[in-house]
Amino acid sequence: MGIQYRNRNLDAAVVSAVGGIIILYVGLVGFRLVFLGGDTAVSDIAEVIAGTAWGISIMVFSALLFLDNRRSRIYGAAIIFLSFASWYGTSGGLFVGFVITLLGGIMGFVWKPKITASPKAA
Repeated sequence: MGIQYRNRNLDAAVVSAVGGIIILYVGLVGFRLVFLGGDTAVSDIAEVIAGTAWGISIMVFSALLFLDNRRSRIYGAAIIFLSFASWYGTSGGLFVGFVITLLGGIMGFVWKPKITASPKAA
């Protein structure tokens, strides 16, 4: 029993999730800096909230990319969009998260399940 990894998009999901973790981490560090810095503007708060939301969203879409094979193009496109959106708030996870997430999104977008031959009737 268990999940069969043979026909799943594991590599794209892991790469996207790693980039999402980096973007989320940068957003959480931004939270700490904004709220412990003392002088907070509304735009600063909006940026760290958006940056954290991008990281969480990328991680959710990475999990969906692994779990739902039929919609891998949609989830891959969403991850690509979110990687570009992460420039607002986290500077793309200090560029490293952006590149990794973009690569994972592209891998998810172009992925196709392997076609297995059906057994012939005797």
